[in-house]
Amino acid sequence: MHPTPAPAARPRKRFPKWLMVTLGVFVVLFVLGAIFGKAPETPTQPVAAPAAPTTTTPTTTSAPPPVTYTVDKVVDGATVELAGSDGTHRTVHVLGVTVATGSNCYATETLAWATSKLAGSAVKLTTDTTTGVALALADGTDYATTALQNGYAKFAVDATSTALQAAETTAREAATGLWAAPCKGAIDGPTPQAPAPPAPPVTKKKEAPAPPQTHEEPPPVEEPDTSSVYYKNCTAAKAAGAAPLHAGEPGYRSALDRDHDGVACED
Repeated sequence: MHPTPAPAARPRKRFPKWLMVTLGVFVVLFVLGAIFGKAPETPTQPVAAPAAPTTTTPTTTSAPPPVTYTVDKVVDGATVELAGSDGTHRTVHVLGVTVATGSNCYATETLAWATSKLAGSAVKLTTDTTTGVALALADGTDYATTALQNGYAKFAVDATSTALQAAETTAREAATGLWAAPCKGAIDGPTPQAPAPPAPPVTKKKEAPAPPQTHEEPPPVEEPDTSSVYYKNCTAAKAAGAAPLHAGEPGYRSALDRDHDGVACED
């Protein structure tokens, strides 16, 4: 007995090509509509040309002028009061230096010099910190350097500027200002008292030579006549019978003793 053969498969029906193209176009339009919401329309009016870009000039704000300072008061050689052009008033310390103050050695000279150099002068702050400032004078020179070079200040121990340290070395080697006597670099105490000058040597005056001694005997000193007997002269003595008169006898006077031998009116 032979098996029954399976029925032959039917050939698949193929869609026309134009139908597939049409379906593809609709799918594409559907996707575009879903993305953009609306299909682009063909413009019926001419598109206007884009407007030219508008250029605007940026507004610039002018910066305020820099603040200038004038020294209103000199407290000491390293402390000054500044008056600013903006109305401010401040007391500042000059960086890098230390000076004598109060009654210490060279304080008076330093204050007088700093006052003549700074008082009423315009200065520029080349450095401005919370601990101090650096001042430039009207001619552009640095104030601290000038003070050190002329011996009116010492290099601060906490400073690091090699230029300021070199300026102090110049004054110290030249023994200028506070480096000279009597301070000799010590400005943290009163002015040392100069030692009293030595007394001039005593020169002994040469004594005049004693006059040469002579063998002449000095005349005897006339003794006062204590006797009540008085003879005017030897004639009176002889007339009275008293001649000759010896020294110590009544009536004897040295005026009557011509040869001063103690016997008067012996002739």
